[in-house]
Amino acid sequence: MNGAWLIFKKEMIEFFKDRKTVFFAFVMPLILFPVLFTMIGKLGRRDADQRRGQPSKVILLDPGNVLRSSLEGQPTKFKLVPKPEGDFLRAVTEEKADLEVQVDPKAAEASARMETFVVKATYDESTSASRLARKRLEEVLKTFDETQVNARLVSIQAPGMLAKPTKLDAVNASDTGREISKMLGSFLPYMLLIIMYAGAMQHGAYLSAGERERGTLLSLLATRMPRAQIILGKQLALFALCLINVVVSLSAMAFGMGRLVAEIQPAEAAAQSSAAMGNLSAIASPTTLLLCFLLLVPLGFFFTAIVILVGTQAKNTREAQTALTPGIFVVILLGVFSMAPGIEKMAALPYVPILNISLAIRKLFSQQGSPYEYAVALVMTIGLAALMTWQSSRVLSRESALFKGGD
Repeated sequence: MNGAWLIFKKEMIEFFKDRKTVFFAFVMPLILFPVLFTMIGKLGRRDADQRRGQPSKVILLDPGNVLRSSLEGQPTKFKLVPKPEGDFLRAVTEEKADLEVQVDPKAAEASARMETFVVKATYDESTSASRLARKRLEEVLKTFDETQVNARLVSIQAPGMLAKPTKLDAVNASDTGREISKMLGSFLPYMLLIIMYAGAMQHGAYLSAGERERGTLLSLLATRMPRAQIILGKQLALFALCLINVVVSLSAMAFGMGRLVAEIQPAEAAAQSSAAMGNLSAIASPTTLLLCFLLLVPLGFFFTAIVILVGTQAKNTREAQTALTPGIFVVILLGVFSMAPGIEKMAALPYVPILNISLAIRKLFSQQGSPYEYAVALVMTIGLAALMTWQSSRVLSRESALFKGGD
């Protein structure tokens, strides 16, 4: 193991000598993600505040003037505008209208007979201002209906509760911490897969094909050091860099998302953050985090072994990166698939490499962890990592590894 440790130190020293690489790999995410999420939150909050502070432009077609007074009575929410030329979508595009309301021409007569009349609302789901106008109209109609029902009950001398035979008392047995934990269980595996593979691909080409390109591979293989220890040392260095990248990126994203929530819902975030974090810490306990980390170790070695295996057969760094690029799309596909609802119910999933890691992490955060499925994922990934490491050392032992790569 002394040889592997020497290779590990060599690669780490070479990596941290390049300050630009260190900055873009580890410092940039700490700056980029918080700034990005903060900007998104500020822009979203400003846009929402502007929409709430402006009345919705409504085209009202109400021959009997049944709803006109209800809408005109709320000038901060509604502004009645004449029907413009052209169709409704064109009016929305030109910001001349947000909503078109058509009231049944016989609505007044129907209301007098205590009958239901139709109110047709035309809106554009793709436009936030139009969606807000529809929501405001629903609130007005709800108040209008309650007023009409109460007036009808009074006219027949009936109690006001006659129209409300039941009242729903919904109690949420969950809490914010549990909801965040389940969300993390679905989202975290996806992020881990992408960040780990991307980090391995980014640095692995330099550690493998870069040796050939720099002309140092021949000197390294000329030593008495076993090829397996050379591969293991490079894997250790690459895994350490990937792990640092994961910790930095997730920490920056967590801080940035916290800023995003604080910008969008400042009052609610301030009131619930303390309780939510307390509940989350109880669910995402040190045991849960440790078990997740134990799964990431063989997964990281599996990814690094693949990257080094491809890199040792490439002629240069560019060729290695080109060969490794399709892998990121495979990892993204697997990550997106692992986020699908109900995927944990698939019987064969615990035996599918990489996806079983996602499933195990998801169930750990959902407090539904299965020791058997966890053991299968851990043992299978360790076996695959060992197999890929052995294959990498086998390829490095060939004469072709000294020259142009390939067989």
